[in-house]
Amino acid sequence: MYNTSISSQINQCEQIIAQMMRQTQQASQMYQQLMQQEQQNASRLEELAQRERQAVQIIQTALQGHQTAMQQMQHVTQLCQQMEQSMQSVSNLSYVQPSHAATSYTNRAY
Repeated sequence: MYNTSISSQINQCEQIIAQMMRQTQQASQMYQQLMQQEQQNASRLEELAQRERQAVQIIQTALQGHQTAMQQMQHVTQLCQQMEQSMQSVSNLSYVQPSHAATSYTNRAY
């Protein structure tokens, strides 16, 4: 009876160990799948991060282009203002010159 009891306990112990090994194996497979999913997620995140970095560069380039365009438009505005001032000066001179020129021409004729 003593040997049967020990043998039964050993058998029960072996069954428990076998069950624990199966459960551990199943858990290992689940962790393996989780690890693969996390690696895929990390790869996707890297791809997204790379795209975001490219988007930032594109936006920075666009902003630099806008800044350059603004500077050029400000320069053109200044040129337009200078041309307007020059035209006003020419207009004022043209307005004064004909009467002065007519007087000079009239004086020469007599």
